[in-house]
Amino acid sequence: MIKTVTRQIAIVALLNGIVDVGRILGVGSGDANPFDMYGVVGFALLGGFAIARIFAAVGMWIRSNWGTPLLLGVTLSELMIYLAGYIRLDIGLFGFAARLIEIVGALLILWFIFRQWRRENHD
Repeated sequence: MIKTVTRQIAIVALLNGIVDVGRILGVGSGDANPFDMYGVVGFALLGGFAIARIFAAVGMWIRSNWGTPLLLGVTLSELMIYLAGYIRLDIGLFGFAARLIEIVGALLILWFIFRQWRRENHD
């Protein structure tokens, strides 16, 4: 069960990362320059979050130890910056919902892993 959930969250994270890369490249923004739309800091943050999210998705897919914590850290950081409103990231409603799914999924995965570790070591 945990393997299936991990892979499903990894797919959501990978698709989210690909959408972010598309926003960096200006897909769907018409004639607007993404660098001008997000500013220097927003553009750099969006690029860093996109790359980290894709790496986290791959890490989760191969079931490494660093994939889920990386996804949780990246997503929490991005949502805190977005909700603070100082830097324009334009996540949108669908992106916000997908990031909430990532956070809840990552927390559930880490909780299942912790419970399994506890059963193995404390019985």
